Amino acid sequence: MPKATTYAVTKPQGNNKKKKTENNGTAKDKKKPNLDIETTDSDSDMHIDVTKGPSTSSNAAAKTADRKRRLQAEADANNNDTEKASKLAKESVATTDMHLDVTKEQMEHCKKVQALLANESKGAEKESKALDYGTGPSTSSKEAAAAKTADHERRLQAEADVNNNDAEKAGQLAKESVATQGASATERKQAFSLGLEHTSPIQVNGAALACPLVRKSLPPGEANSCPPPPKRDPAAVKSAVKIIKVKAPEEGNNNNDEKEMSTETSEPHKTDSVEEGRRVVMWIIFPIKTNFFFKYFWEQTACLVQRTNPKYFQSLISFKMLDEILIRHNLDFTVNLDVTTYKNGKRETLNPEGRALPPAVWGFYSEGCSIRLLHASAYLTRLREVCTVLQEFFHCKVEANMYLTPPNSQGFAPHYDDIEAFVIQVEGRKRWLLYDPPKEADHLARISSGNYNQEQLGKPIIDEVLSAGDVLYLPRGTVHQAITEEQQHSLHITLSVYQQQAYANLLETLMPMVLKKAVDRSVALRRGLPLHTFQILGNAYKANDCGSRQLLVENVQKLVAKYLMPSEDDIDEAVDQMAKKFQHEALPPIVLPSEEVRTVHGARSGADDQGNCVCDYKFNEKTSVRLLRANILRLVTEPDGSVRIYHHVDNGLDYCKYEPYFMEILPEEAKAVELLISAYPYYLTIDQLPLKSSARKVEVATALWEHGLLMTEKPFK
Repeated sequence: MPKATTYAVTKPQGNNKKKKTENNGTAKDKKKPNLDIETTDSDSDMHIDVTKGPSTSSNAAAKTADRKRRLQAEADANNNDTEKASKLAKESVATTDMHLDVTKEQMEHCKKVQALLANESKGAEKESKALDYGTGPSTSSKEAAAAKTADHERRLQAEADVNNNDAEKAGQLAKESVATQGASATERKQAFSLGLEHTSPIQVNGAALACPLVRKSLPPGEANSCPPPPKRDPAAVKSAVKIIKVKAPEEGNNNNDEKEMSTETSEPHKTDSVEEGRRVVMWIIFPIKTNFFFKYFWEQTACLVQRTNPKYFQSLISFKMLDEILIRHNLDFTVNLDVTTYKNGKRETLNPEGRALPPAVWGFYSEGCSIRLLHASAYLTRLREVCTVLQEFFHCKVEANMYLTPPNSQGFAPHYDDIEAFVIQVEGRKRWLLYDPPKEADHLARISSGNYNQEQLGKPIIDEVLSAGDVLYLPRGTVHQAITEEQQHSLHITLSVYQQQAYANLLETLMPMVLKKAVDRSVALRRGLPLHTFQILGNAYKANDCGSRQLLVENVQKLVAKYLMPSEDDIDEAVDQMAKKFQHEALPPIVLPSEEVRTVHGARSGADDQGNCVCDYKFNEKTSVRLLRANILRLVTEPDGSVRIYHHVDNGLDYCKYEPYFMEILPEEAKAVELLISAYPYYLTIDQLPLKSSARKVEVATALWEHGLLMTEKPFK
């Protein structure tokens, strides 16, 4: 894999710029100031023998030739050409001994240059330390200082030997000094370069690529996920995604979830379940107001809320809670729990057969697999409370799946879902990448997609890391993938709502009903097609521009316009049929203690002296009642004319575990149920029910209460 490109920014240094050659442009060369005097690459040239007399005009040419010999000697030393380098070093030493003659002014100027070089060397050391990410094979600061001191001593000794005409020893020390310089510059360059490599995906054993999320702190490790695009500057991501950052709560005020989530109010038996659901939505997306959210984000664009309160959702689920669920409940692989991986572009489900016992589940987890717990609300009371309240607001099944992913892993391939999703980060961190739907027809998709390859994805519209306490909203059809960091696991819950709630779903229910009624009413729809229909209509006959073809097309269009326009009653009936589906899928309500004493759940029966059953409740015309929840029941007139009350009071915690529950009533009693529906959340007395006799009023109210659908204003006890 190619190394990341290294960019160096330097200050303007005058007009004496060197042309770049194969020997310059190194880290050492770039850290030297470009002074307007002639200097050499070796510090030994700055140690002047002041015992010599004034220099002559021939010294300039000799110094130029000496410089060339020194450069050639260094090059030969780097290329291990020892013999040639030694010879050139001897010639250079001899020339230096002859021509190092300076004036007093030149000597002072050279001392200033020495001071500048010393300062620059210190600055270069600091810069090298700042650029060292701790990942490359660079030497420590103490080792570097010791090496530099030894090198300087060798240079001084070489100069002394030059003055004593010991050319052979001076040449050997010069070669050692050149070799030390080359090694030092190479190490500094490698440390800088290797540190930058962590800003790009890292190849691991020629297999999958690790995605660096927090690049300056993560060591390379085995990658379990396919490489998403590298992390980009959020400002460079052109997107309508709204990111909300919330200030941390004051110390000692970390119980926002307890305060906001509790459905226990001063008078819970008088609250409106729809408004309670709205309050829970507001708690999830706080500080965004619900009206603002549904106007600007709902079904339009993703919305990210970032908090600094990692305990915001801690009461919903935890790693420890999951372990207890595996022990206490008889969960089966595939039915209740999935084991998934996404490696090298391949998504796999590794579910064995049988019960999902903790050793098996944690064994998969330790191998880099993600764990998905389906219908998590069935095992967690707090999470089930959230779902049951939200389903009142959305009037649809609210599903909650839990996803536990180990560090540096990805459990699912890029895809989109057919739900409105609220991703609630409970523990750890996870990087989320969101993309626009590949096709316009995928926007607000009605069916979840298959798995996408990384090459099929465009630029992400959002690339952010969710921390504990954060929440991310995704409209259906938003392509997404998520990856954990190298040293952080992730535990999140996905709340899914509004599945199959589109106009298309209504029309799929409505139009067959409308067609059936129209066929029953109109003989025109029952007439046979003209005999020549199949000879003039069809794709193969589009070029046939005969008058009979056009006449037949217009006739079909007129029939549709005349007989297949749904009436208001047709639409009401279709919506009732869709609402039946909600009653079958919904979770049973959680009855609070203050509500229990007002419902059948708090009723107790005993026996008198003769052994007859005696109930502890009794209704009369003055008893005030109301529905338990706004959407606890649905009054439906079936096509055969029967009137039924569908409800979800007795539903199981598992999805559609039982057949739909309903109670059939007389058509004339439907008016009483309609009044209870319209009066909610207010109470009304039984004598207000629009039924003929007082006895019948009490009988209907008692039957609804005994089925768990009504609640009295005052407890019987």
